Amino acid sequence: MRTRLESVSPDAPAVLILTPRADGADGISALTRQVARALEAGGARRLDVWAIDGGAPGSLQPGTRFWSARGGRARMVGRAIRHASRSCDGLAVIVLHVHLAPLARMLAARGAHVTMFLVGIEVWTPLRPRERIAVARADRLVAISAFTLREFQHANPSLAQLSAAICPPGIGAPAAPRDMGHGSGFALIVGRLSSEERYKGHDALLDAWPAVRQAVPDARLLVAGDGDDRVRLERAAADKGLGGAVVFLGRVDDHVLASLYERCGFLVMPSAREGFGLVYLEAMRAGKPCIAAHGAADEIITDGVDGVLIDGGDPARVAAAVVRLFCDEPARTRMGAAAKRRVDERFTEDQFGRRLLAALGEQAAPAVTIA
Repeated sequence: MRTRLESVSPDAPAVLILTPRADGADGISALTRQVARALEAGGARRLDVWAIDGGAPGSLQPGTRFWSARGGRARMVGRAIRHASRSCDGLAVIVLHVHLAPLARMLAARGAHVTMFLVGIEVWTPLRPRERIAVARADRLVAISAFTLREFQHANPSLAQLSAAICPPGIGAPAAPRDMGHGSGFALIVGRLSSEERYKGHDALLDAWPAVRQAVPDARLLVAGDGDDRVRLERAAADKGLGGAVVFLGRVDDHVLASLYERCGFLVMPSAREGFGLVYLEAMRAGKPCIAAHGAADEIITDGVDGVLIDGGDPARVAAAVVRLFCDEPARTRMGAAAKRRVDERFTEDQFGRRLLAALGEQAAPAVTIA
């Protein structure tokens, strides 16, 4: 209902988004931008975005106000305290990371309505007491996948009775592609090379690639992304004698990434710890099938129809799936066409916006299903 997108006080924003960052290549930054655009399109009279770090993303509309704490959590807390010193009646607060939930709780004490997003691994472990209380008292919960909701409930049984809207993200139009000369037909993985995110499957891919090369001698893997684990992964590839078979590209911009999706044979990211997996949508939008591990990917990919789902990151299973797609061009083409249809029918950014606005319009407490 419209009342949640309007503010009683003319000096307060109708909607306030709390996020770690809005301008990064990570999933929460991308989700922040999608939420902001959906609210802008939905007619929010005023929209504020507060980020712990980073700058304003270029996609925000001119009327949206952005503020960054520039990495200073204390500055974020101080700003919330100042706003909580006056009435927040009518203010809708949307929280995109559970660590920010206690700040929203301060605003809720002054009349704000709080929507808490459940995004990924940050809610798959037992919450700290202040986070648990803030989530329990939120007006509504929104999970980006049923998988994330189940993991949250399993890790936090005292909150398992809370219901949530399942609101999977979508994807907009790609950037104009800019080819960097890597040819075509390669396998592609896209993601941060972080020592804290080794679950994404880079190690399993490197372990699988010698077997892949035995079956498909010219098989290449391009790795897009950067992070503190890159040196270790490059060394592991060299130790396995993979040489030019595995190419580390580092971080690439949206234009180069669009070209990589267009020119790859398929995406392979056997990660079982994704809260959702926007990279799957990016590849599928380009008409490319994906190899993924069972988990949140089950809500995006239909095994054998628009991609291949495997159990975990076992190198033997990864190798078999990769060889299958390298060797069966008709299947790649058929799955790629089905993948594009799947995105068009279910996972556009406009469809996400409608799902989000419908969830925000509910006037129910979390103990009642919001769908």
